[in-house]
Amino acid sequence: MDTKRFAVAALLIGLLGIALQAVQIATYDEYLSTEWSYAASQWNHLAFFTVIINFTVDVWLVLIAISIFFKLKKLYLRLTAPSLHGALVLYILTVSLIYCGFLFWFIGPYSMELWWGNIIDMWNHFIVPLFMVLVFWFAKITRPMPLRCLWYWQVFPLIYFLFSLIRGLITEWYPYPFFKPSLIIFPIGVVLVTATFIGLGYAIIRLHNAKTKPQH
Repeated sequence: MDTKRFAVAALLIGLLGIALQAVQIATYDEYLSTEWSYAASQWNHLAFFTVIINFTVDVWLVLIAISIFFKLKKLYLRLTAPSLHGALVLYILTVSLIYCGFLFWFIGPYSMELWWGNIIDMWNHFIVPLFMVLVFWFAKITRPMPLRCLWYWQVFPLIYFLFSLIRGLITEWYPYPFFKPSLIIFPIGVVLVTATFIGLGYAIIRLHNAKTKPQH
C-alpha cells in the first residue's frame, strides 16, 4: 500500500471526492433544494454523517498520497494505524449499507435533469467504500487490533447522534428521517444503526486479526 502507484490512485480518488463535494454545494439550488427538500440550507448539507465521513476519507487519501510521495514515514504510520484506518472503513461501510438498505428507497434516484447526483451517490456509496475495503485488506500491517477499538469507534457516531438529536429538537430539522423522535421508525432506526456499527466493527477486527495472525 506504500507504492507510488497506490499513492497516485489515492490522490486522484481523494481529490475527485473533494471536487464532487464542492459540486454538491455549488449546485445547491438545483441539486439539494430540489431533490432533498429537507436539506433546508447548505450548512444542513454539511451536517449529514455521509458528507462528513466521505470528506474525511477523501482528506485521508490525499494525506496518505502526500506521505508516500514525500517519504513522510511518521505521518504514513499514523494514518495507517489499524485503529484509525479501521474506523474509517467502518464508517464508510456503514454509510454505504444504510444508504443502500434504507435511504435510497426513501430518496430515490435523481431525475434526468440532475443526472450528476446519481454519479455522486454512486461514487460516495459504492466506489469509495469498495476502494477503502480493498486498501484495508491488502495493507501490509502485521499489528493485531485489540477488541477495545470496537468501543472506541462508537464514540464519534454517538456524539454525532446526540448532537443531531439536540440540534433537531431546537431547529426541528433532522439529517435523517430515523433521527426524528416523533416518528415510529425512530427506535427501530436507532437499534438497526447501532447494531450495524457494532456488528461491522466486530467483523472488521476479527478479519484483520485473522489476516495478521502468524501462520504456523
